[in-house]
Amino acid sequence: MVVMFVAFLVVVAVMVSASISDFRTREILDYHWIVIGAVGITVALLTYDLLPGALLAAGYGMFMLFMFSGRVEGKVSGIVIVTGSALLIASSYVSESLFPMATLAMTLLFLAMYFLKMMKGGADVKALVVLSFVFPAYPEFGTLIWEAVYPSGYVFNPIFSSFAIAVVLSTVYAIAVNYRRSGGERISSYVTTREDAEGSFVWKLQEVDGDHVRVTPMIPFLVPLTAGLLISVILGSPFFLLI
Repeated sequence: MVVMFVAFLVVVAVMVSASISDFRTREILDYHWIVIGAVGITVALLTYDLLPGALLAAGYGMFMLFMFSGRVEGKVSGIVIVTGSALLIASSYVSESLFPMATLAMTLLFLAMYFLKMMKGGADVKALVVLSFVFPAYPEFGTLIWEAVYPSGYVFNPIFSSFAIAVVLSTVYAIAVNYRRSGGERISSYVTTREDAEGSFVWKLQEVDGDHVRVTPMIPFLVPLTAGLLISVILGSPFFLLI
């Protein structure tokens, strides 16, 4: 419990730092995710028995190589991903625990969403993957309101729940901004001058005329993701209300 609580404090500190950078510049340095990944490896080594912990840590290392090493590309990327997946599966088999499988499922899901262009931010995907390393399960000090229920907790795990909460918060924010700036006419976009669009954090959707474009706000996703993580770990997953 002490290990997870310290890990939680470190992760929250890093996420707050990354959120501030995301809000200010929409750019986040990779060292944030390397630190959280290192925390995940440390937690694996300290909370699992020697062999499953080593397998899990090695698997995490493979996925970190894929995300952060410039030399891992092309066919090598596929080999690294398959190796990382095999190590997590082996850890799950040896430890007789499904938590490594929950981490693997989340990792592959978020990577697939990025490659399929369902997620635009590379930093967002890296954050979700390394957070999955640290929180495959709900820590003992958390879930103060919605207590984790297994086996549903493997699906509605902390990072899936954090992601879902972040998507809801982001959607509400985008709708509010678009509705206000469009004068109550639209919830998906608004029209602004080209000059204003160039100086703002927005996605350009459509050319309206020579001086105007239709845009939608570029959400600093790490801000709602950090909020979702705090809610999921401390209070528990709202999904457990459905069970």
